[in-house]
Amino acid sequence: MQKMKYESPNALFGNGPSPTHPIVKDRLKSINTFFCVDGGADKLITMGYTPDVILGDLDSIDKGKKVYNSTIVYLEDQSKNDLEKSISWCVKQGIKELELFGFSYGRDDHHLANLFIMKDFSDKVKMKMYTDKSLIFCINEHSTFLSKANQTVSIFTFTNKTTITTTGLKYALKNSSLTYPSQGVSNLAIGSSFSVTPSDWTFIIINYMK
Repeated sequence: MQKMKYESPNALFGNGPSPTHPIVKDRLKSINTFFCVDGGADKLITMGYTPDVILGDLDSIDKGKKVYNSTIVYLEDQSKNDLEKSISWCVKQGIKELELFGFSYGRDDHHLANLFIMKDFSDKVKMKMYTDKSLIFCINEHSTFLSKANQTVSIFTFTNKTTITTTGLKYALKNSSLTYPSQGVSNLAIGSSFSVTPSDWTFIIINYMK
């Protein structure tokens, strides 16, 4: 299959409720290429955007729409969910960065599965997930993030053997491990940016301030 060239920033748009937070809606205006997961195409259209590519088993798109004016890619594997299949397809297209929208909704098991999928593909494509509450990253190397003073930041590791060093956070960590699950919750940014250096895969959740 010939790889197509897609202009970044690239978004993968899911079939969850349409984003309502001003930060998320404003970010959508900057996206150049929209990859939509199945019925996410219809959600995106209702927000005034046109899907560039529709991915999935196509069981939830509005088949009454005769014209999508989009490339449609059928992904059949029923052993994987549409997000997993769609990210895999994007990786095969050589896409290096993806912004995820519409994947943190409804059933908690779906949301948790999507976070684990994000983690599993993070060594192949750089991703961040926008929800209506926060911005989520999965990193395994030194990373710097924009912030505002007193913005809430939470850090989650997959094992207490992971060590973390931070700068720009009120409760600093220096080559420290998070020995219990809630230890990394509700840190605070000091100023306009902060950095985290983990020894292994780590979730960074930056909560919006408004």
